[in-house]
Amino acid sequence: PRESSGQAKGGWLRHGICCRRRPSVAAPGPLSSASAPENDGDTEDRDRSAAQAELLHGPWIMPEDPLEAEWEAVRRTIRASELARLKEFRHLVQKRGLDKHEACTGQGAAPHSQKAATLLRFLRARPGKIEAAAAMLEEALDWRRDFEIDRKIHEWRSELASCTSPRARLVQKYTNLVSLGLDREGLPTVINRHHNGDYMGLCREIGSEAMVAYNCMIVEDQFVHAHQRMMKTGHCLVSFIDVHDLYGIVSSRGFEGVPFNKQLFTVAEKVYPERLR
Repeated sequence: PRESSGQAKGGWLRHGICCRRRPSVAAPGPLSSASAPENDGDTEDRDRSAAQAELLHGPWIMPEDPLEAEWEAVRRTIRASELARLKEFRHLVQKRGLDKHEACTGQGAAPHSQKAATLLRFLRARPGKIEAAAAMLEEALDWRRDFEIDRKIHEWRSELASCTSPRARLVQKYTNLVSLGLDREGLPTVINRHHNGDYMGLCREIGSEAMVAYNCMIVEDQFVHAHQRMMKTGHCLVSFIDVHDLYGIVSSRGFEGVPFNKQLFTVAEKVYPERLR
């Protein structure tokens, strides 16, 4: 792989838009009668801010059970009408037997079908259609099982921590993904400098499946950070800001990575819906 530079165009990034744009999060401030739970979800589909949640529900005291804690944090954040739909969705997911899916019970797997924040993202990706949301979740779980994503992410994390494997050294040298730190909500932000890497070269050297797993690892690391923040604050935020720097992409090797990026976007829309803020 090698790096190069040039000028930029970027119409193909429309493929990266994840499902739909969410409404803005309400600014912190005192609760008004319009945002109280009895008038909450029919005219204003916005999540409560952390300050509003504390005013309405009191200080955050985290339950001992992790799943119960996540449901409580989501309950404090979203409107009552959406919470009712989320519980209905959870009942359907359980009825379809997804709690026993191998992607939720296998070695290293998380109980995705029981996690309130995960279910909320899939529900929002198919608003008002819980059957469609359940089908989407099942498709995502099937992909996780078939691709063995948990095993592959574990291998990547181990190799990157020691930086001893050839592919770990290659990715660290030629990746175009760079952390920008935390945004104002305290969630990690990543910049993708498309002109500064060589996706096709990396795919040629270590394989496209390995590169898909590497990118999924970065996404799931964001979710890990978001979950830790949620457990600390009692406020649910599971969407992130990604920055795409297209300068120089047309005349660089970065433009050759467009087909691979389309493949990544397909995975992101299927497995990580409603991830982008």
